[in-house]
Amino acid sequence: MIDYPDDGRSGVLRLIGDAAVMFFLGLFLARAASAGTVFAQPPVGGNDAFSSIFAAQSADDFVLSANTAVSGVVWWGAYSAAPATLPTDAFRVRISVDDGTGRPTIDFMAEFTQAPTRTPTSLTDVSGADVYRYELGLPALLPLAGGKTFYLSVVNEFDIGDPNADWYWLLSDAAGANYYRAASGDPWEKDASGNFSFAINADSGTPVPVPGTLPLLLSGLAGLRLGNWRRRGSNPSPRCATKLRATGGGAWP
Repeated sequence: MIDYPDDGRSGVLRLIGDAAVMFFLGLFLARAASAGTVFAQPPVGGNDAFSSIFAAQSADDFVLSANTAVSGVVWWGAYSAAPATLPTDAFRVRISVDDGTGRPTIDFMAEFTQAPTRTPTSLTDVSGADVYRYELGLPALLPLAGGKTFYLSVVNEFDIGDPNADWYWLLSDAAGANYYRAASGDPWEKDASGNFSFAINADSGTPVPVPGTLPLLLSGLAGLRLGNWRRRGSNPSPRCATKLRATGGGAWP
């Protein structure tokens, strides 16, 4: 609380002080809104999960609200067994553009193979397997245009040499669509089984539109994710029907 002298100047000083507080608060919040997550499909415990390995690849689409310098990617998934009993993760993260038919292009526009940071979460997928959070910082900022459809593919190639190794990308919901293929040179197919859980992070200097709740907050303050594809859940999907995915077996963590 700001104390003002109890004289005729108090009203003016109070107005100046309050205006300064609101200015710097608004500046701080607007700056905060320009950093961090700019697109998110959050993970939800108990959701289904789909294979995304060398022999069974998955992808999902995203659209940014403004031109963005992407600095990192976050995603969530689980394993066919305890990670310590499986080969070391070998993630290949790719970003592609639309091929003109509402699917990712076969080729990619950007690829990243460095190891992400893996962190345990309190979540489990539909089979009861532990869900992990992965965060990958890009080696350089990747500029992406706002309002344009891009596709994120997260593939754990640790199954090369070990057919028993499987990694599952957790779904964020069951209402949207995702994409799949058996190998890197294959065209992508669409599957209306849900959206994968992932987030896109931006550089702190990227101008990102202030979320709709922020103006309300400031206003109030002024007044005061072919082969041995395997789906975790039991609900059938187009991939299950073609044996591309067989049945088997929320807050941000």
